[in-house]
Amino acid sequence: MSISHATWTRRMRSVTVMTLAALCGGVAAGAYTYAADSNAGPTIAPPANEAEAPEVRAAAFTNADTGQCVNWTRTPSGQNTDFLTVDCKKPHRFEVSAREDLRTYPSSEFGAKGALPDVKRQAELSQELCVGPTMRYLEGKLDPNGRYTISPILPPESSWAEGDRTMLCGVMVQDAEGKSVETTGLAAEQDQSRVYEPDTCVQVQGRSTRVVPCSEDHTWQVTHQVDLGKIFNGDEWPDIKRQNDALNKICTEQAENYMGGEENLYQSTLTPFWTTQPEESWVTGSRQANCALIATEGDGFATLKGDVRQQFTVNGKPPKTPPKRLPKRSEAPAPAPEDANAEGNPAP
Repeated sequence: MSISHATWTRRMRSVTVMTLAALCGGVAAGAYTYAADSNAGPTIAPPANEAEAPEVRAAAFTNADTGQCVNWTRTPSGQNTDFLTVDCKKPHRFEVSAREDLRTYPSSEFGAKGALPDVKRQAELSQELCVGPTMRYLEGKLDPNGRYTISPILPPESSWAEGDRTMLCGVMVQDAEGKSVETTGLAAEQDQSRVYEPDTCVQVQGRSTRVVPCSEDHTWQVTHQVDLGKIFNGDEWPDIKRQNDALNKICTEQAENYMGGEENLYQSTLTPFWTTQPEESWVTGSRQANCALIATEGDGFATLKGDVRQQFTVNGKPPKTPPKRLPKRSEAPAPAPEDANAEGNPAP
């Protein structure tokens, strides 16, 4: 029996908060669903006390604005340098959905003597100032289960101390450690599916997943990537049953190929597994699915360790020996009785 879509794949979207000085180390700061009110934008009022605003405006740490993309270089010491605005068709790490000036925030909190917001305050600002504008910018095309994350960027401490209060809102893709990775093209025009390359080992953590070396504890090992858009034409969402029917055959065949044959798959005790696309992801253009191999424990996943094509363990022990199989029925035709003629009919 193959296991397909699991409830944990419907993870909540994290809103990552960061400053430029630590841009590649995201901190989960809240959640929202695709159904979040895309019309609820931030309310920006004039400063409550103009005297608190800097007398001389400091140069912003970036000139990037809505619809533009930015990239940077990370040095071996962990510093981000060469922060540049680039064509979104070229590799970039961040796509800007809104540019905010915190000096216009309706309080004196971010005045000349205001401190750089801590992580908790940044999380509140990201929810208040970034989610609504970003969803409007993307016209709702943000897969809540996909690889893009809403993120704000604040100036580095040195720029903040000089009076820069620029905050960029936008989207980015992060790796398993929360570090930004380069992408190309506009997010709303991409297939945002969160899928992995064959041979990748994936660990389930609550409602999220992360890539780990196969030598570490993991939940499944990827065997294949499937483009559901080539199976189901058009924009109409194929329900989970239709996806399961198609993926059951594809992923079982891929599992056999991956393990070197049907008998090897049986002896491994592993089970073909696949992901599916819920409707809220399909409408954003996500069409990719993964085939994988898992070990089961009751109604859930067991823990794998090691490459499944070599030596591996299940919950810390070698896989159990499967029950002995009955001999397969011969596919050759049964011999005709001696008194049958050449056509196989009984002799007269």
